[in-house]
Parts: sequence; C-alpha cells; structure tokens
Amino acid sequence: MAHFATKRYSYWGQLSILAVFCGGGLIFGGILSLLPLVGKFHLKDFSGGSSAAIMDKLLVPENANALRWMQFISTLFLFFLPPFFYALVCHRKPWMHLGFTHRVDVKQVAFIILIMFACLPVVGALQELTEMLPWSKATLLQFKEAEDAYNRQIAVIARMNGFGDYLLSVIVIAFLPAVFEETMFRGGLQNLLSRWFKKPILAIVVTAIIFSAVHGSYLGFLSRFALGFVLGWVYYRTGNIWLNIIGHFFNNAFAITMLYISTKPGAKTDPSKIDDHFPLWIGLIGIAAVVGLFKYFEKISKNDIDRPGEEVLIPGYIDSNNPFLADAENNGNTHQL
Repeated sequence: MAHFATKRYSYWGQLSILAVFCGGGLIFGGILSLLPLVGKFHLKDFSGGSSAAIMDKLLVPENANALRWMQFISTLFLFFLPPFFYALVCHRKPWMHLGFTHRVDVKQVAFIILIMFACLPVVGALQELTEMLPWSKATLLQFKEAEDAYNRQIAVIARMNGFGDYLLSVIVIAFLPAVFEETMFRGGLQNLLSRWFKKPILAIVVTAIIFSAVHGSYLGFLSRFALGFVLGWVYYRTGNIWLNIIGHFFNNAFAITMLYISTKPGAKTDPSKIDDHFPLWIGLIGIAAVVGLFKYFEKISKNDIDRPGEEVLIPGYIDSNNPFLADAENNGNTHQL
C-alpha cells in the first residue's frame, strides 16, 4: 500500500517538488562528477575539439576509476537524492513511503531472480524485433552508432583485468544503479503517479517509458521498457523496494558476469558480446514463464501484499491540514488506485 502525503501538497505540488530536486541533482551532480577528472585534464584539452575527439581522450583504460567515480556521483545526485528529499519534504516517514521498511523473504528473492531470468529471452526477442522494424538504413546506422558509443563507455567502466575488477564492476554497474534507479523510478515516480492517476497499470507504463528513455538506447528501448514494466509490477503488488533492487541488481550482475566470463585475461572488454538476440517465439515462451512465475510469487507473498493499489493514512497520524484527509475519511480511509 501507499500513504497519503503527510504534508499539504497536491499531486501537482509533489511532482513539482520531485522535478525541482531532479533538476538540482542534474546540475550539481554534473558539476561534482567532474571532480574525478581534476589533475587528469586541462581546460585546453576540451576546447576547440569535437565531441568525438573529447570522448576519445576520455574513454581510455587509464581513466577507468575516474569514470566509475563520475558515474557514481552523477547517478547518486540524479536518481537517489531527488526522490529521497522529495519523500522527506512531502512525507512524515520517507523511508516507509519509498518502500525501504519492508522485510524480504528468501522465497520471494528466489522467485524474483527466476522472474528476471525468464525475462532474458523476452528482452532478447524485443531487441530482435526492434531491429526488424522498417527503419531506414540511415536511421538504423545512427541507432547502432549510439549503441557503439554507449558500449565504449561501458568497456572502460567495466574494465576487468581480474576478479577484483569484476567485483568492482558488479558494485558500480550492477548494485549502485539498481539502488539509485529503483528509488527514483519505482519508489518515487511510480509511487506518485499510482496515487495520482488511480490507475496502477497506467502509472507502471508511463514510468517504464521514462525509465527506458532515460537510458538513451534506441535499439534497447523496448527491452528496457519490458524490464521496467516487470519491475513496476513487482513494486505495485508489494510496495517493497528491496525486491525491485534485487531484481534490477540480478539483471545487471548477470550481464556483467557473462561479460567477465567471455573476456579473456588482459583482453579488451567488449560489451557487444552480451547483446543476446532471441527468436520471437522464444520471447513468447519467456512471457508465459514470467506470467506463471508471477502467479506463484503472489501466492508466497500473500501475507506481505498489504492492500496493493490502495492509498491510506499512516497509522496513528492525523493532520487536519492534509487536503486528502476528508476525502480519505469519506472513502473509508482508502483510495482504490
């Protein structure tokens, strides 16, 4: 279940507050993320050159640790701090609002991992489907160039010359993004839109679209949308952000592990090796598997699914200035989303 804002803010007000913190995070995170480059470059290195030339100077193995710190700082300020401060401003118990106060059962974790594993052929089939769409050759080439540029960044950040580098990549590329992105997109944005729209599926779809678009991958848009939808459904049914983080982490960590296994010691990391494509019929089997696993997941989670889709007041908290209080009392203290 979700909770009403315990401060006097409308849904438009809550969205505005979240947007302002996101804007501030984008600005401050962008500035602070340049700190790891101090001493490595001079301003003249970035002046007078094309963006491609600048990226060539930046994306070298020697800058791996600096790029890792840059990613950590930028994602922290853009994806984690904004929803936290938004929840702190609008809600009396921010951690409860975001979903961090739930317990996690071992069986739930096992099923979340199975669900994400079943999503792999779905993701691969959707990427195959995307490339089959009637794009022009120029457009498809542009999409692939964007993918190559993204893979170049990952190749440096995920440089794995040994097991220690592998563990570091798991933390930087798998764990931290899972925590930060799920806090923003599920704990923050989807949570707000679900309470606002009163239609959970619409909130899940809108959030999944934004989640996929933010990653800036054209050929991977449908794939990330599907993952966003699955993660959104998990959050809608349980309100437990930890389950989302575990699922997101498994998806990222599996890719990093496959990349580590496929890379020979001392060889250059090539993320394109883990871009698996699956036939569409295997993707359909994957969808059936995901649906079936979700049915069993809800059975083992029935004691933890506390009125999913309902917005209620925090127990024992009364705020006469809350604009939703009267409406909540008239509807038995609940709203069906």
